[in-house]
Amino acid sequence: MRRETCIGLAAALMVLCGSIAAGQFFVAPSPEGTLSVTATGSAESPADWAEVRLTVEGKGATAQEALSVCDESWRKVLDELATLQIPEKDIHSTPPDIGLDATAQMVAAMGREEGDEGAKQTVRRGVTVRLAQADEQTLYEGICRIIDVTGDAGAAIKAPGPLEQVWSQQGALVFGVNDPKPLRAQAIRNGLAAAKEVADVVAASMERKLGALAGVQVQEVGTEGYLGMLGAIGFPPKPGQGVYRVSLTVTYHLE
Repeated sequence: MRRETCIGLAAALMVLCGSIAAGQFFVAPSPEGTLSVTATGSAESPADWAEVRLTVEGKGATAQEALSVCDESWRKVLDELATLQIPEKDIHSTPPDIGLDATAQMVAAMGREEGDEGAKQTVRRGVTVRLAQADEQTLYEGICRIIDVTGDAGAAIKAPGPLEQVWSQQGALVFGVNDPKPLRAQAIRNGLAAAKEVADVVAASMERKLGALAGVQVQEVGTEGYLGMLGAIGFPPKPGQGVYRVSLTVTYHLE
């Protein structure tokens, strides 16, 4: 497996791990006689599957030329994946995304006129490959094979910048479960317990007691997991965890 590919994958995964591990609490102003707390609840379990997310890119002087280059690489990527005998149902592609390349965007942002070289278009397509969760060595080898054969065909690991990584949770390698309902239920229970713990402290500081539950608002955050192939930088590879996160705003009566 290419060294630069391994290092990039590991760095993206570590950013993702940190974003998931962080907890948040917020005590909001409420009508007299109530107290509202916003808390994050999460739950995890061994994942049922892992997904490798790749990007295929094409550049050209025009959008049509860039699309042609991108489609040629995309077809090669699919052909290479076919040699790994991965079922078609486990390979998914996104529609082409057309836009200026990074250089052209910088030139435009600076308000300068674009020359022929600065006006090149870029077309990207995403390719997602799903693998069943397996033992450490089998899963790691499967991911390495996918990255190697698709890299030869022109694909790159999808690795957005740190801010996008934190907010979208869409990393180069993600894990998930087939049935997220049990994880969702546990995440809500964990969030309720965390909110009550904070509310008890706040109520006591006001010399009040926490009363009955007045209402709960649930906002879904995400279902994807973390803890990927850290073997890229010397750590043993580990199968990932499926994670479900919710944000709860819990309102209590005060006595």
